[in-house]
Amino acid sequence: MAVIVAGLIGLGIGLYILQRSLRRQAVRRWAIANNFKLLAFDQPGLTEASPFPITVSKAQQVFYVSVMQKDGRRRSGWLLLGSGMLGLASDDVEVKWDDGGV
Repeated sequence: MAVIVAGLIGLGIGLYILQRSLRRQAVRRWAIANNFKLLAFDQPGLTEASPFPITVSKAQQVFYVSVMQKDGRRRSGWLLLGSGMLGLASDDVEVKWDDGGV
């Protein structure tokens, strides 16, 4: 019984690490696709507010990002990756910049 429990815990930890890696890769791909140098990014905790509604699907991922554009200008904002149905398997991305720009 203990071996089964330990195996399930190990599987859970492994799946968490895999999901974390996939989320990080998705942020990096977005930055590269938009010609940004990624300076920093972080996923907000459960109690941190973001501009995306609470009804965002669990399959979607929200990040706070700081980037540098090719012209050297720094920008920060919120990134919503994935679709409600496909999660990160989708290329859907929505960005809400702190400065309100596009």
